[in-house]
Amino acid sequence: MQDYIAQDEISKEILNSAKLLQAVNVNALIIGSLGVGKKSLAKYILPNSKIYDAKILQQDIKDDAINLQNDAIIIERIEEISNINLFLEWINDNSIRVIAISTTNILNQKIKDIFSINLEIPDLYKRENDTKLLIQKFSNEASKTLDMQTVANAKLITNISNNAHSLRKSIYFSYLFETIGEEEILMFLERYLSEHLEGENSYKDLLYLFEVPLIKASTKKYKSQVQVAKHLGLNRITLRKKLDIHKELL
Repeated sequence: MQDYIAQDEISKEILNSAKLLQAVNVNALIIGSLGVGKKSLAKYILPNSKIYDAKILQQDIKDDAINLQNDAIIIERIEEISNINLFLEWINDNSIRVIAISTTNILNQKIKDIFSINLEIPDLYKRENDTKLLIQKFSNEASKTLDMQTVANAKLITNISNNAHSLRKSIYFSYLFETIGEEEILMFLERYLSEHLEGENSYKDLLYLFEVPLIKASTKKYKSQVQVAKHLGLNRITLRKKLDIHKELL
């Protein structure tokens, strides 16, 4: 059965609803941002069911290229169904149970009406305990995949801006970072810069790539602007100007 992490109270409530859906034959809609675990929850509910992309499924129905009856399926991006009547006729005529996934609750009302239960999964920034467990899961996964010793949690980069998608990527990057030295950093930076050199003011335009991480690291280490300015060899007026220039990135 598909594993579904549920350590926060809201996640436990969602999991309890999912367990109910395992036992009753009703349609359900799972809503949430990218990477929150919609597909994992759907597979928890219907572990043996196939996942269909909405557009491809609609085309297969139109072409009479799909033969399903008395079955249950998972549909990704249900909001992309455009021929509503064709789809509804197909699921009704063939007794198809649907667990659908969407990033939006703005759906055609006819589509909404087929779902008896709606489950909305919050972003990870609202699920602290789930996030901690996911960090451990992805760390163990990265250690095994890359054949490396486990990296201490304090050294892991954890980016949840795109939920589990960005979190997994940042954890893997943390492991790879352990093998990167100054030479590799300069090589990566050179390649990036070479692809973004344009116009006649490239030095000024790209200087933030050096200044932003330096200011962020210094602020984290030295805390006060006085100490940051002192250790960077800048006067406080210059530092404040740079903080203002890069405020959206700091």
